[in-house]
Amino acid sequence: MNAKTSNIQDQSTYQRLNVSPFDGRLDEPTLLKAAQSALQLQSALLKNSISYAQSVSGRLILKTTLKNTLETLVSTTDAAEGSIFLIDEDGVIQESILARGPVTRDLKDTVITKVLDDGLAGWALRHRQIGIIYDAMMDDRWVQFPDQPYDARSAIAVPLIYGIDAIGIITLTHAEPNHFDDAIATMIQYSTESITAIIVNAQLHAEYRPFGLV
Repeated sequence: MNAKTSNIQDQSTYQRLNVSPFDGRLDEPTLLKAAQSALQLQSALLKNSISYAQSVSGRLILKTTLKNTLETLVSTTDAAEGSIFLIDEDGVIQESILARGPVTRDLKDTVITKVLDDGLAGWALRHRQIGIIYDAMMDDRWVQFPDQPYDARSAIAVPLIYGIDAIGIITLTHAEPNHFDDAIATMIQYSTESITAIIVNAQLHAEYRPFGLV
């Protein structure tokens, strides 16, 4: 499949999922490299998801899947930190892993509400589009917290869309500006549908496996 054919198929997928594709400007060799990286990413995530489905039960399978998804994306993009939120149809947080690590419930709720209302994560969800911050010092979509335990100068946010519903958001950060570029965004865009399907599958296993229905 050449890059031109791949782009046409991707446009059809985005329309079906009601997602705005990332509007990168890449030459054909870079697009091909991004597609190859996406295949490697999807293969790694799929292998791990199959392993979890066979060995982990209950809600632990969802938490494990989210943790692995985040760790794999951080490793693949050479990010410094990452977070992931899952939301229901009313926008209520169902599961989350924060870049700052374990925190009190009140602080977690405050952080998540703030980034979804005013930050890059909320922007990406509202626009249903991958969002990049090249330099957090120059972009008002980035929310800096007074007690933030890590430095973030660049970031990328990836909305997870299943059907017509937004089910979550992944955010990756790096301490240096301009770390995330169009090639990384395109690689993630190619992988988003697979990432979402893996997470939805884990949700189904977590919800129904105790009853022997999956």
